[in-house]
Amino acid sequence: MEPAPTCVLDAQPPRRTLWQTLTIDVQRYTGYDVRPWSPGFLARLARAMYEQPGVIAVLVYRYGQWAERRCRVPVVRQIVNAHYYYLYAWVRTRLGIELPRGANIGAGLRVDHFGGIIVNSQITAGVNLWLKPDVVIGQTDSGVPTFGDNVEIGVGAKVIGGIHVGSHAIVGAQALVCKDVPERAVVGGVPARVIRIRRVDARGEECHEEG
Repeated sequence: MEPAPTCVLDAQPPRRTLWQTLTIDVQRYTGYDVRPWSPGFLARLARAMYEQPGVIAVLVYRYGQWAERRCRVPVVRQIVNAHYYYLYAWVRTRLGIELPRGANIGAGLRVDHFGGIIVNSQITAGVNLWLKPDVVIGQTDSGVPTFGDNVEIGVGAKVIGGIHVGSHAIVGAQALVCKDVPERAVVGGVPARVIRIRRVDARGEECHEEG
């Protein structure tokens, strides 16, 4: 395996409010060229909810976290929690996305389309986690997976056990990942193996050799 390239990575992000986190999540769908929560932004969000139903699961996920962590008035909290459980059940049965609020996922979460997506409630992930349809992130006797920043998990991939997927890694479609994945690695196959090591810039975008 070739040595990992020496590229500058993002600094540790500052602590965000839940509203800021939600805004960054939604920007993964709307783009970054409109002011957050402006009429244009809301129009793009409405379109995204039609074209990419996974955004609904993300909204319900963050709503559930707010209900659990920030809603302090007892009676209101009971009502809001009941509402969350209804929405969560709707997302799970109608969209086929199981994204429990107990999962600890950083800002910039994106869930594409819908169908067959199951996320364990105990996982931990950094910013900009990207999930495609039919992804399963599950637990075994060894524990649950953890993820770095800017991880992309392809269609139909399964990531299971007490493993770590490093920052800027890409898990290929239909891969079965049951061992640690190095930073910036592209993995694929059953069981998954490292195909190559990516070069990424400070924004997490892939660098390409010139000439």
